[in-house]
Amino acid sequence: MGEAALLSAKTGQDYLKIMRGQMDIANEWAATDRERQQDVFIPLEDEYIKEAQNWDNPGRIAQRVSEARSDAQLQGQLAEEGAKRQAMAMGVNPGSGRFLAGSRAAKMNTGLARLGAGNTARRMVRAEADQREANAINLGKGLAVNPGTSLGLANGAASSGYQGAMQGYGQQANILGQEFDQRMSKWQADQSSSAGLWGAIGTVAGMMPMLSDEDAKTDKKKPGRSLLKAVEDMPVEEWSYKDGRGDGGRHVGTYAQDFQRATGVGDGRTINVVDAIGTTMGAIKELSKKVDKLQGRRIAA
Repeated sequence: MGEAALLSAKTGQDYLKIMRGQMDIANEWAATDRERQQDVFIPLEDEYIKEAQNWDNPGRIAQRVSEARSDAQLQGQLAEEGAKRQAMAMGVNPGSGRFLAGSRAAKMNTGLARLGAGNTARRMVRAEADQREANAINLGKGLAVNPGTSLGLANGAASSGYQGAMQGYGQQANILGQEFDQRMSKWQADQSSSAGLWGAIGTVAGMMPMLSDEDAKTDKKKPGRSLLKAVEDMPVEEWSYKDGRGDGGRHVGTYAQDFQRATGVGDGRTINVVDAIGTTMGAIKELSKKVDKLQGRRIAA
């Protein structure tokens, strides 16, 4: 499980590293596009917009009208000269009244054509201005599209990479959590099976070497009661733990309640190993003194 958790987290980290590399590339694209846009295209766009806004100025309109009228005048003159040559070729006298009347009509048509050409030129200049302004607006709408697209790619790569890494960490946490739960269940089972043993001994420390250094002890005094008498007052019986309690074995010993009443120490539920040993040793010393006194009386007798 531990290996699977580490592998899951490493996979997420590797994916994040790949996505960071792609993010760096996309950010570099965005920076390049932005620099080119600022240095090259924006000045051109500004120049184009300024020109579009001033395209239909009076000077340009006047110039176009003059050019259109001149073209119409030239076309009229060419048409009049062509008609004159055609009439002469047909034997018509250019000085005749009929020819002069046709010539006056042609000149009138030329004048009307000049007026019409001028109006058309004005409309064309204004239409061109409108088109250029529309182009300028479209340029503004498309401004920074490439840098924005590159930044979007960078953000997408970063988001994907971080999500992959977090999924890896999440899987690692789940796997380790499952392993912890299994270990905790086993520990609880072990605790349950050994609960009786701990109850009999009083504490797990009783299974280990006990600290008995004199320098580690304080508030020293002799017991205020006879430990031999305490041992004599405690019942010692052979007994077995109830089902589910203790180690399930058969034992010989006293009870925590009787030990507390006789010695004045303990909690009435467990017997501390230190207290049990001390009580036993004290009782043995008292018994030894009694034996010595009895032997002394016999010798004296």
